[in-house]
Amino acid sequence: MEHLSDPPPVASQSDRSPAGLGNGPLSPLTLGLVACSGIGPLLWTATYLLEGATRPGYDASQQPISALSLGPGGWVQQANFVVFGVLTLLSAFGWYRVLRPGRACIGFPLFQGISGLSLIGAGVFSLDPNPGYPPGAVLTAPTVHGTLHVVFAYIVILALAGGCFVFARRFAREPRWRGWAAYSVITGVLILVFFWLFLNSASTGLPGGLVERLSAEAHSLWSFLLTAALLFRKRPGAETTKQEGVG
Repeated sequence: MEHLSDPPPVASQSDRSPAGLGNGPLSPLTLGLVACSGIGPLLWTATYLLEGATRPGYDASQQPISALSLGPGGWVQQANFVVFGVLTLLSAFGWYRVLRPGRACIGFPLFQGISGLSLIGAGVFSLDPNPGYPPGAVLTAPTVHGTLHVVFAYIVILALAGGCFVFARRFAREPRWRGWAAYSVITGVLILVFFWLFLNSASTGLPGGLVERLSAEAHSLWSFLLTAALLFRKRPGAETTKQEGVG
């Protein structure tokens, strides 16, 4: 009598370990899309710092970044929002390709997409005149476009912080990236804390423009360093391919 061997057990999805973050070779398309999340913060920061330092009557320590979209030359900051948003949106597709399969492969690209679309919205709809800028501006009742700008700004901050927290969960499961888990959580907390201080700067006496910039730059630094670490990290797959080519 013929005996049939039992079929091998099928591993469940939870038993399969996802490919390590950045362990395999990345296509030029994926590299380009992910690089957008490092290029975007650099362009964004350089533009608003230069505008803030050269705009007559603008006090960078007190005025919000969004106030740069008002007055003469305001189109530069509006374009800065839109370009940053487009680059962030494009990076979402790259991060999806890098993170799948595994944790954050949906969550982080989703937060990046929300941030990108909201940044574009913040560029299209300008902030209402802010106390002290533009010089001689008369404060009026909130307008529709000003209210939309504020709503988009809130969404951007929450989405950027949320992306850090989601990525921290993925980092915690990656032995080679575990140190980034704590850094990601700290960054998410700093984004929210500094933004809260910015919202309450009038009552606390803190320089509102400065603490808002600390909130923005906490994320910009994290995003730039993360992108650089991924793009320039030595990958086992790439090293193996190189050795095979030499042999």
